[in-house]
Amino acid sequence: MSARRAATGGDPPGYPRELIHTILVDWGATLRIRPIRPDDEAGLRELFERLSTRTVFQRFFRAWRKLPEEWYPRFVQVDYEQRLALVAEVDGAEGARLLGVARYEPTDTDGVAEVALVVEDSWQGQGLGRRLLEAIVDAADKRGIHRFRADTLSDNRRILKLLAQTVNIESSTTEQGVTELTFVPRPRGA
Repeated sequence: MSARRAATGGDPPGYPRELIHTILVDWGATLRIRPIRPDDEAGLRELFERLSTRTVFQRFFRAWRKLPEEWYPRFVQVDYEQRLALVAEVDGAEGARLLGVARYEPTDTDGVAEVALVVEDSWQGQGLGRRLLEAIVDAADKRGIHRFRADTLSDNRRILKLLAQTVNIESSTTEQGVTELTFVPRPRGA
């Protein structure tokens, strides 16, 4: 989000400005994490086009070359309570560029939200995924959502390690190459 847009106050209804914050990733870059906005659709499309086939497969369990058109409006239109997405962005010469997205959605189980995360390949392994995961779990926790589920490919060691280091895993089951984990936030300072 540009400083100009932030100053104009053109936020969608219920936009939680308190979730906007600046972070420093492992190698020293300064990024911004903020709630997604409906006008992020073009940025999400551009992010998807930069993802490798491997990253797309790990996120969607299918090697999509192009996501279904009807998915984008749903990705960017959230209620900021039961459905929330946070984006990480960096400012550049051509404006802000989305680097990653973390989101939660309700599940069929009361009180449990499903978490999903994707980070642009060139930014993986630099602490951005951890920061996005911490931010989305913290935002959900403040909204009364305290239990989570995540489905990941069983061979996705990077996300399995990230979850093990960041949250308290309550259960883990694997079936047909997919691992389903349920977890809760790790107490602060733990």
